[in-house]
Amino acid sequence: MTYEQVKNRVLQLLNQYTVAGTHVPSSYNNQQDYLNRIPDLVNDAMMEIATTVRKIPALLHLNIDDEYTEFGDLVQFELPEDFYQFKTGDTLLMTEDGHVFHTNRYAIQGRNYLLIPRRELEKGRTYTLTYYRYPIPADLTSTDPLDNVPETHEAIPYYVAAFIVIHDDSFLYASFYNKYEDKLSKMSPDISAEVHSVGDVYNFDSGYVYWS
Repeated sequence: MTYEQVKNRVLQLLNQYTVAGTHVPSSYNNQQDYLNRIPDLVNDAMMEIATTVRKIPALLHLNIDDEYTEFGDLVQFELPEDFYQFKTGDTLLMTEDGHVFHTNRYAIQGRNYLLIPRRELEKGRTYTLTYYRYPIPADLTSTDPLDNVPETHEAIPYYVAAFIVIHDDSFLYASFYNKYEDKLSKMSPDISAEVHSVGDVYNFDSGYVYWS
């Protein structure tokens, strides 16, 4: 759905879309008040969904030619502004000869930086990390769909409608919000592995698992 389609769906749920087949003007009753509240509520819903049941994956490619800061034997990269959290177990190292390995040789520093051993990026090597990003805010004038997958768009109008009527009609609020939660419950999160670094007590220092 585009923002315009979500907005119209919200107005339909509120019986504020048409009267006798004619679109309700913004000057009628509380129509403009509703229209003013919709954008922020759409973005609230998108953020909640993208940080819970339907996270949005993105790729980050890093090599020695990118901007970084020296940090001892490590190099420090700044994470993207839309970074939410890493998808663990899905970090790849591509060597200069084109081989690809799974690796866990990186560390998160706070929420803004990534540390990688400098020698990992020498000789043309590239790190590819999968992370989850925040959603792109709704563009009120765009004809493009909202961010995230289509099934998330179907839930958003119920969230918005619920919080528009929250102070006026508790029954309608509960009905809309329950429908929103019902749609979320049917969007089971993707299955993923959680991978964490452990100490190398045998001093093998292998570091990689070959991936083909």
